[in-house]
Amino acid sequence: MKYIIAGLGSIGRRHFRNLIALGEKDVVLLRSHRATLSDDELAGYPVETDLHEALKKHKPDAVIVANPTALHLDVAIPAAEAGCHILLEKPVSHSLERLDELQKAAQKVEAGFLSAFNFDIIPRSTRRVN
Repeated sequence: MKYIIAGLGSIGRRHFRNLIALGEKDVVLLRSHRATLSDDELAGYPVETDLHEALKKHKPDAVIVANPTALHLDVAIPAAEAGCHILLEKPVSHSLERLDELQKAAQKVEAGFLSAFNFDIIPRSTRRVN
């Protein structure tokens, strides 16, 4: 599979490292150059700054949306329209506006859509209480 990771803050970096650890090599990084990630860590991977160009040029199978919440739909909607599967970090958006647009785009091409949510369950007996 070919992936685009949108956003390289701590969560985007985690997804990037997980894909590499799983043996995935076809990863394109979409970044604004605002993250603190060293360019050395990205050596050998294509880096793009324009989503629409990246979608046309690389034709990914899946897009991981890990940029700031207020920008999630700006990535997820065009990715769904391009027929990509989407892993969208939570929350889906900062607003209810445009969610219908995302739903229509995803249904139109039958793209797979997942929202990431990590929730650790810690047994009460092991919780540290201050």
